[in-house]
Amino acid sequence: MKYTLQFLTVAFLLISCHKDNNKSQPGCDIQQVYADNAQKVSIPAGIWGTVSDMEGNCMPTVQPSTNTCKNCPVKRTVKIYQYTLITNAIRSGNSPIFFESFNSPLIAQVDADESGFFQVNIPPGHYSMAVVENGKLYANNSDGQGGLNPFTFTSGLQNINIVMTYKAAF
Repeated sequence: MKYTLQFLTVAFLLISCHKDNNKSQPGCDIQQVYADNAQKVSIPAGIWGTVSDMEGNCMPTVQPSTNTCKNCPVKRTVKIYQYTLITNAIRSGNSPIFFESFNSPLIAQVDADESGFFQVNIPPGHYSMAVVENGKLYANNSDGQGGLNPFTFTSGLQNINIVMTYKAAF
C-alpha cells in the first residue's frame, strides 16, 4: 500500500507538470488581445493598435500535427517617422529588417503597454513605423517604392497592428 501511494503521488506530480504545447501562454490569445485593446482607445483621432511577437514554427499543419507558433502581445516603443525609404535608413549589419536609424524626421513616439496596446494622435500624412527591439529599429515591411513599414493616415481612428515575425519560421 505504501508503494502504491508513493507511485500515485509521483504520477500525479508528473502529470500536473506536463506542459501542453497546443495551448497558448496566458495572454497569448491574440484575437482576444485585439478585442480587449480595441476597448482601450481613448483618443478622438489618430492611430492605435497592438504590438505582438510571433515565434516558433508557424507553418500550416495538418491535424493531428501541431506547431509551436505563438503570437503574444509585447511592451515596446513604437516610433513613427515621416515616410522613409530604405535608402534613407542605416541598416544594422546586413539585416534586411533591423536598422540603426532612419534619416527622416521623427513624428511621434509612444510606448505600448503590457498588452501591446498603443495609441497616438498624429496629423494626416504618409509615414513609416518602426518598433524598438533590442536597441534597433525593426521594420519588416516595405512597399513597391522601398518605403519602410509605410502607412497613410487621413483622419479619424485607424487600427494598425504590428507583428514582429523575426523569431518565427514559415
